[in-house]
Amino acid sequence: MNRILCIAAATASLSAGASAQDDIFEQPYWTERPVIEAMGRAQIEVTPNRARFSISFVETDKDSDDAMALAVERARAAYETIKTVAGDEARVTTSVSVSPYFEQYRDRDGDRIENRRADKVAGYEARASLNVVATDTAKAGNARAAALALGPQESGSMSIYLEETTELLQQAHAAAVADASARARLGAEAAGTSLGRLLVLQEGYGPCLGQWTTGTGRTPSPPPPPPAPMMAEAAMDSMVVTSASIGGRALEITQDQIDALNLPTDPEPRTISASVCAVYSVD
Repeated sequence: MNRILCIAAATASLSAGASAQDDIFEQPYWTERPVIEAMGRAQIEVTPNRARFSISFVETDKDSDDAMALAVERARAAYETIKTVAGDEARVTTSVSVSPYFEQYRDRDGDRIENRRADKVAGYEARASLNVVATDTAKAGNARAAALALGPQESGSMSIYLEETTELLQQAHAAAVADASARARLGAEAAGTSLGRLLVLQEGYGPCLGQWTTGTGRTPSPPPPPPAPMMAEAAMDSMVVTSASIGGRALEITQDQIDALNLPTDPEPRTISASVCAVYSVD
């Protein structure tokens, strides 16, 4: 009797072990039904939507306050001019720094050397800088030219780039989904069957994992936008974009001055890439 109970207990234990193994076994989806798996890929070409440039005004004076005041005055005039031309589509950040420069003397070899003792300060150099990001690239050239018309001591090159937005990423994703659907339909037709309903749609690169990428498009640059309607020369000459007083001297910036300094630039197209993994049933 005890032997029979032991055999029964052993049989129950084996059954429980098999059930436990069945519970943790993950059956791949493709073993349950015929499916078609397709990778959807898309690259959409977009025009850069941001431009960046920087300028600096440098002033020197024996008094640090006077040097800084004049540099800031010139930078403020540049800020107001940029805002007049580009409005809220120009984001401007500013900074100011002041540093001393020293008297010089000649050594035995005749080379000039600064005497960097605290009591040998000859004057101060003040630097007021503006870093500008234009959210409308069509206005970036005019904004930079308006700042150049004020004669900054330093000016960096203008950089035109792409800042990915939610709308652009959604466009790329939708194009990748459409590509996956088209590939799956072509595969079903080539296999002599018909495509069923969508079972799985996962964003990313194969195997269904990945990320967005942005690269430089290889296609030729699109033609520049048509020029704005020309104004009469008399009107252009008389159009004052901004007026300022710098160091007690009145200064006016006209549209003619801006146009003369606005060097055209053709933005190079960029691409946004996306990929999805789609699984369809087969009817």
